[in-house]
Amino acid sequence: MLKTNNLREFITYLQAQVDNHSIYVWGAQGQLGPAVNEAWIRQRETSDTNARRAITFWRRQVAAGYGDVLRAFDCSGLGMYWFQSVKQFLRYDLAAQGLYSMCTKIERDKLRVGDFVFKVDKNGKATHIGYVVDTDLNVIEAKGRDAGVVKLPLDGNTWNAYGRPPFWSEAEVADCEGRFIFTRVLKYGRIGDDVCELKKLLAAKGFGGLNVNNRNYFGSTRNKVKAYQKANGLTVDGKAGPQTITALGGFYMV
Repeated sequence: MLKTNNLREFITYLQAQVDNHSIYVWGAQGQLGPAVNEAWIRQRETSDTNARRAITFWRRQVAAGYGDVLRAFDCSGLGMYWFQSVKQFLRYDLAAQGLYSMCTKIERDKLRVGDFVFKVDKNGKATHIGYVVDTDLNVIEAKGRDAGVVKLPLDGNTWNAYGRPPFWSEAEVADCEGRFIFTRVLKYGRIGDDVCELKKLLAAKGFGGLNVNNRNYFGSTRNKVKAYQKANGLTVDGKAGPQTITALGGFYMV
């Protein structure tokens, strides 16, 4: 486990907003419980109709006992409260389009934990944002006045653009995805859990037959590593370092 993991903190924060029944209000960025009231919602909202919708939802959450813990957000405010106010990653406010502009654009099939999803209009402008929070590709978003902050599957929703933000390291993503993080070169004589994980990676690539219960000892693993390296055009030295582990689909943190 990493000593610090901003991505894990962000996901924990997002889940807390779901659990606390946080609400959607236009332009809101994390205002808490007592600061949220009917007059405040009416002042912020874009029309009487939208104010009534937001107030109706807010009243239901208060009646259910969440009045002291819920926060108010709009879609970008859900992220910006954490990026700007909690962690100071950003010094200025950004709407969905601004966050979209910061991201490296990716395809849907490349999505992973920590990526952002967007609804982009016909003019190419991002109008809504959500955040991928687990390996099942569930998304947490401030959905709207009638729903508040929710966690929903990616499939079945109308996201049509996807981005990878600059905030998370590869190690943070690997940690949040539950992938084992290799931190040393494995070679003959090594013993440990990382040797066991290496054997699993080798087996998944068709180079199995190793005893994973043998004190997690490298030993004859060297021959399997050499065979894999030879078959995949890698340096054949029987050592599993960054290049070999990455090729096997593992994650190596220097």
